[in-house]
Amino acid sequence: MKLFGKLGIIVVSILFLLTACSTSTNSSVSNNEKKSTAAEAAVKTSKETKVISLYAGDITEELSEGKTLYSWGYGLWDEKNNKPASDPTIPGPEIRVKEGEHVKIIFHNQQKEPHTIHFHGIDNSFKGDGTPGVSQQEVEEGETFTYEFIAGHAGTYFYHCHVEPDRHPEMGLYGAFIVEPKEQKVKYDGEFVLMLSERDPLLSVAEGTEAGAYLGTASEHEHLNGEYDTADRHPEYFTINGKMDGDIPPLKVKKEGKYLIRLINAGSDVHSIHTHGHHFKVVATDGRENPNPQVKDTISIAPGERYDLEFIADNPGAWPLHCHMGPHATHGMHTFIVYPGFEDKIMNHEMHQFGNIEHELAEIKEFLFSEKYEQLKAELGELSRDFEQLKDKLAIKDPNLVKNIESTGTEIAQHLVASPDQKVLQQLIEQLTEQMNQAKEIMEDGE
Repeated sequence: MKLFGKLGIIVVSILFLLTACSTSTNSSVSNNEKKSTAAEAAVKTSKETKVISLYAGDITEELSEGKTLYSWGYGLWDEKNNKPASDPTIPGPEIRVKEGEHVKIIFHNQQKEPHTIHFHGIDNSFKGDGTPGVSQQEVEEGETFTYEFIAGHAGTYFYHCHVEPDRHPEMGLYGAFIVEPKEQKVKYDGEFVLMLSERDPLLSVAEGTEAGAYLGTASEHEHLNGEYDTADRHPEYFTINGKMDGDIPPLKVKKEGKYLIRLINAGSDVHSIHTHGHHFKVVATDGRENPNPQVKDTISIAPGERYDLEFIADNPGAWPLHCHMGPHATHGMHTFIVYPGFEDKIMNHEMHQFGNIEHELAEIKEFLFSEKYEQLKAELGELSRDFEQLKDKLAIKDPNLVKNIESTGTEIAQHLVASPDQKVLQQLIEQLTEQMNQAKEIMEDGE
């Protein structure tokens, strides 16, 4: 009996351990299931609901260089009358919600391509993630999809299309998504949301041709060769809030004011943002507060990243705020921090165009030296487009100089079509440089 009793105890113990292991495993699975459904459950239990209706549509976008691009954008939708409540824009409407709020986004696709919306940085429900083929199917033209989630953490986020993410956001499908805290710890005198992006005009040609909405130029089609490959992507326009250069509203501040910049990289390139005359604290990164904020005057921001920058306006003047990466600033990513009384100090559009032209001439000389004639031809086209924005005002002051500049540009283009003679091209480019310097002096004298 004693032996049987001991064996019985051992058997019972083994059964208990097996049961415990099984319970632990089931508990682990159950916990994972609970985690995966936590966001959905929170949506159902939240009392406050913010409902926003968006749609995707076509835009003809005009950039400051006079270039017109076929684009896409988000706009607000009128649910009651089942029609657009606003035109689509780039960026899309800025969405602001409160921390802990139940958010319901109703998306109507009014564009020919399939789209979704991904809320970048939000700890979303699986069903609301916006990943096509995974959490949902693509939303086709005329279809509607509803996203629901809880705005968990206060911070800076953004939304964008996740169908072909190397193409659709660049076409304009992105916008800021701000989660405001329940209790504001720091009071700011002003807040600026800056969304960075870039555009390759050949992408617009490709998408517009497919849609039958924008055919582009013969030269663009020749270069495109009927198809656009993102591996050969070459952005020409760098934007802040969808605008370039003088079309970007300056950051207007008052002395001793405390300000917050919400910096969002919605593009595909790395940018390096620099503030002249001011340092800033990096108080938050990707929607999370920094307990020990770094003090900087330049910050690199990778695609998809967000930074909250706090600064004191303690240095009156008109100070550039721009990207420090190569030609990004000279091709659009440049604005100003401006104090009262310094508005007239901002470089006017004509002078900024001359800055672009000087950069383009330097590039042309480099391409000539390395005998990269196709790149030289493309850069000459950029210079020509910049000069188009100046020549009417210049013609009032010196019409002969305008004719001479156009004549020199035509000669350079003709030599590039034939067998390029480097010595002749060098002489013509130096001649064009002198003419542009004369034009700049004339325009400056008239200021």
